[in-house]
Amino acid sequence: MQVSHGSSTQREAQDWQSALDRALEAHGGEAALAHYPHVANAFPSNRPNPYTGEFPLLDYSGLKEWATCRGWRVRPAPERASDGEKYNPPVRFTRLEDGSQRFH
Repeated sequence: MQVSHGSSTQREAQDWQSALDRALEAHGGEAALAHYPHVANAFPSNRPNPYTGEFPLLDYSGLKEWATCRGWRVRPAPERASDGEKYNPPVRFTRLEDGSQRFH
């Protein structure tokens, strides 16, 4: 039963990743912000989120690798966070210049 749940969670993360990819592609700008819960659902950490049970903790290294391969740099945007987002600030995506994409 746990294997099935893990597969379901992995499929859900892939669905969130596809939605994030489509949103960034449709955005067309040089920079974009995404809500932390949306990004955390796309790249959930194996560790529990100590701040809320509503969404997973973000796997930042997985997100960074995924974004870099697609031409984006990612950084937390704490200056754009509301009071309730102190531990889960929006994520800023900034387009990389041509030729600066890195593949790991």
